[in-house]
Amino acid sequence: GENIKSRLIPRIFFSALSLAVLLLAFYITKPFLPVLVTGAIIAYLAYPLYEKMLIYTKSNSLSSSIVTILIILILTLPFIFVLGIVSKEAYDTYTTLNQHNIGTNFLKIVCKDENWLSCKATKSFTGFLPESDLDYYIQATIKKITEFIIKNVSQFVAAVPAILLNFFVMVFVVYYLLKDGKVIGRKIKDILPLKDAHKQHVLNKFHEVTYATFYGNILVAIIQGFLGGIGFFLLGIPSPILWGFVMSLFALLPYFGTAIVWLPTSLNLIFIGYLQNDSSSTTRGIVLVLYGIFVISSIDNILKPKLIGAKANVHPILVLLGVLGGLNLFGFIGIILGPLVLALLVTFVDIYEEEKAELQKYF
Repeated sequence: GENIKSRLIPRIFFSALSLAVLLLAFYITKPFLPVLVTGAIIAYLAYPLYEKMLIYTKSNSLSSSIVTILIILILTLPFIFVLGIVSKEAYDTYTTLNQHNIGTNFLKIVCKDENWLSCKATKSFTGFLPESDLDYYIQATIKKITEFIIKNVSQFVAAVPAILLNFFVMVFVVYYLLKDGKVIGRKIKDILPLKDAHKQHVLNKFHEVTYATFYGNILVAIIQGFLGGIGFFLLGIPSPILWGFVMSLFALLPYFGTAIVWLPTSLNLIFIGYLQNDSSSTTRGIVLVLYGIFVISSIDNILKPKLIGAKANVHPILVLLGVLGGLNLFGFIGIILGPLVLALLVTFVDIYEEEKAELQKYF
């Protein structure tokens, strides 16, 4: 009894101390957990490139540095490019509105002929409003939009230090996970309390789902951009290739996606077509709305679960639930983490069934 007690007490103490340290470590790293997970996934996806680079450089540090710099460029340059385009378009629009003084003589500008039915209908409609002058509502709308933009820009500026810190931590994580990837991978494999066959099963599923989700999202985004560019070209909208590329980038963003591009364009066509009595513009705008909803955007919900599910050998329902639930829980990185967690759950259920079947042989 004394011998058991002398062994049990140190083990209990060690377990309690380990749990306390684990909880403390969790709370220390909690603010950076999404960034750490993002960095780990990026490093895992970039590891094959790192290995190829290592063949030429023969240096872990140099290979990690080169791949990390490439990742930084891939993550930043496209969005800087898009931001430049959007800023230019916004500035041009603002300049045009200022030159025409759109807030004070709106109908005179867009209604070239006041006898147009659309212009008469608009004037009749505004007559029932508390303020019969349409320019009053235009000015109020412009004011609210301006206030909204200023508020969000100020919030973004205030958040820049935190964004830069998170980005630095992510880059730091990517660099060292690439550099020490084999050692870390071996330790993780050793820690897993599973049989070697089950460990390999879990790691294989992790690999399949991670790569399938990442490349599946990229492929679907390219397809959406391509379809969007074709739609813009057929409807005679300027710069279809450029806007197709922009839609491919925005397709990777959750919730809004390509609608950020095609929805304002279609509404603008409908609005101008209505006020200028141009049925061609109105028709093109309506067609673009329908094309955007039923082709560009819907392809995401139809194609993505099938592509990812087939590649990762996961049911499309799990993929769809994983993507939507992952976005809600983890944010942007949830696109990958959501399906991965559900796929690992199915893998653990398979392992449990195997173990259960093996135990039943002895009872």
